[in-house]
Amino acid sequence: MSIDHPRHRAAHGAAGIAALAALAAALALGGCASPGSGMPACADTGPGVACTAQGAVRGTPENGTLAFKGIPYAAPPVGPLRWQPPAAPARWEGVRDGSRFGAICPQLVGKDVVGEEDCLTLNVWTPATPPSQPLPVMVFLTGGGNHSFSGQGSPGFGGVNYNGQLLVPQGMVYVSFNYRLGALGFLAHEALSAERSDKVSGNYGSQDQIAMLRWLQRNIANFGGDPQRITLFGTSAGGGNICGLMTTPAARGLFQRAAMQSSVPTGCELPTLADAQQGTGRRVAQALGCDQGDTAACLRGKATADIVRAVPGTFGVLPRLYGPNVDGQVFPEQPLAAIARGAHTHMPVIVGNTTQETMQFVGAVGPVTDAASYEAAIGKVFGPAAVPRVLATYPATAYATPRDALVQLTTDALFTCQSRRVVRTLARNQAEPVYRYLFAHTLDNDPEQKALGAVHTIEHAFLFPWQGKYRPTEADLAVQRLMAEHWTRFARAGNPGAAWPVAEPGDRFLRIAPAAVAQAGDAGAHCDLWDTVRLPWPHL
Repeated sequence: MSIDHPRHRAAHGAAGIAALAALAAALALGGCASPGSGMPACADTGPGVACTAQGAVRGTPENGTLAFKGIPYAAPPVGPLRWQPPAAPARWEGVRDGSRFGAICPQLVGKDVVGEEDCLTLNVWTPATPPSQPLPVMVFLTGGGNHSFSGQGSPGFGGVNYNGQLLVPQGMVYVSFNYRLGALGFLAHEALSAERSDKVSGNYGSQDQIAMLRWLQRNIANFGGDPQRITLFGTSAGGGNICGLMTTPAARGLFQRAAMQSSVPTGCELPTLADAQQGTGRRVAQALGCDQGDTAACLRGKATADIVRAVPGTFGVLPRLYGPNVDGQVFPEQPLAAIARGAHTHMPVIVGNTTQETMQFVGAVGPVTDAASYEAAIGKVFGPAAVPRVLATYPATAYATPRDALVQLTTDALFTCQSRRVVRTLARNQAEPVYRYLFAHTLDNDPEQKALGAVHTIEHAFLFPWQGKYRPTEADLAVQRLMAEHWTRFARAGNPGAAWPVAEPGDRFLRIAPAAVAQAGDAGAHCDLWDTVRLPWPHL
């Protein structure tokens, strides 16, 4: 199992629609750039070839779609560009082969370091037949704690491939991409900050995400996509990154809808730059033997594999190690604080989570087998002062096992109630609609998956084709159809459908199962309690 938009411009004028359609017809999937467009000439490229600002790329037919893979959206972040904001990609001559994914970004898979630093590429899936008018664009941000996985896929469910073969037939253009991970993507350290005129460090992975969005604004029309209808959707860390992108001035106007899935366990709050520098940053420097002398030069001299192995990323109910920080530049303030004063980019939003988010996470606090270990685990996560109130609300005797009790309370505290908190804040501070869901469907055709329940990120698998050894039931396929219909409708019009009520007033949400039901309240999650309990800090 894997771990892991601005206001919708609802109606282009007739002239705008015609212009976009003409652009799509002229450039998408085999046209050529016009003089003065700032793009290299793509004359005589033929069918299945798209022009970009860097050159022409040839797509490959793939199960009823046309796939363009491994397109650079930024320069390779190697050598002097390591731990620097992304630079513009180079142009190329001729027609680039788009049949193969680019390298994934460096990460640990088991005990092995895989991937390459030259990894800043994206992938586009379009209809096999060029569309008659620009289509909505759906961009997936992967989970993985900001230290693992890629735009290609993850090992969950026997191997989820993040391709567009389910979404594109619904009238979408679909995009996946890679961004820098772990210490290479988010290392904040005083020595790296000292090199910069703005005196900040970290957030390289976040700047990659912004660079990708800028690339889409310039190029996605050439693939049949509408740059004014770009939806970001992502799970776990991907959803958390989206919340940050909604508040950074650097991404304003670059996307128009957002869906945060199995996400916002932080309540859209980030560590500060000081937190990141004094915490993970110093740990990485020390582990690499770079905590004395010229730290920046020492870090830059280290091999990729050594940097990735220095301080491995973690999953669990305790604070994560890698991700964005509030540096005063990329992220001028806490995302939730910006939303609370309406300073974010207003857009339609979906926020939701599953009913057993932390089933695979609670082991981070050690075995929980009895009353004593249960009480100790609560203290480790929320601090000793919170233990009496939590125990009174979640007595171990009310659950099948103490571990089950811990799963429920941490799911409520870190996910369900944080989703409610973020949704309430968004709904109070923008006119655009906000929608909330609780995903309750389980994979019953496999004993191991069934035992996990509706676990963290399970819902995103229903937006991609079934792969691997698992064989979906009719109920699974019904949920997949439901998810695809709601998410693509949302991408198209900013509204997932009449069956899904807006969240406010009344804390309304859609309970997603084979028979989806609109409900209200906190789903028994005791959110009034959790609104008064401080989460682990610094958290990601």
